[in-house]
Amino acid sequence: MSIEEDIVMFKEGKVELVDTRSFEEYMESHIPESALATFYERRWPDDIASYAKNAGRKLVFLALNPEISEKISSSLKSRGVEPQIYIYKDFLEKGKFKVAHATNLTPDQYLEQRDQWNVIDVRDPYEWATGHIEEAILMPMNDIIAKYETLDKSKRYAIVCEHGNRSMYITMFLSDRGFNVANIDGGMSELRPRGIF
Repeated sequence: MSIEEDIVMFKEGKVELVDTRSFEEYMESHIPESALATFYERRWPDDIASYAKNAGRKLVFLALNPEISEKISSSLKSRGVEPQIYIYKDFLEKGKFKVAHATNLTPDQYLEQRDQWNVIDVRDPYEWATGHIEEAILMPMNDIIAKYETLDKSKRYAIVCEHGNRSMYITMFLSDRGFNVANIDGGMSELRPRGIF
């Protein structure tokens, strides 16, 4: 397969795009609907090889540079997987993709910039009842996935949950759909000791 053919297949939903760059690089710029799976030489090859063997679709990997591409290739080939790998920049440019990006705010950064963000709390109602940011909107994770089109793309949204995991998923989900979003790192568990409510 050529890069052009894999781009077409990805756009048709026939290929799963796995971005192996760092979390920070992915947050700064990524192809919408790509999955982040940062490459680490230790456990990553075993986990990804197992996933690749059971995936319902072809996996295409994106690497930051040729050196990392070679490490990914050799580690997966030694586990019985023949990976298709492209350099992120090449795949992005040839596919003429509009990139998505998001911000990761520390609790202190959020508190300093609080007036610049509309907060969406993606926890469940019972969690919300234990305390929440006063100006926040409650939109549990499953609700926001179904109702994200009701949000205003001209606004900036800071997403919060209890520990920062669900909010990170929703941040990526919304950024892939063109929203200006940020994840509040550590979530309410980090904000609570700072007297947020």
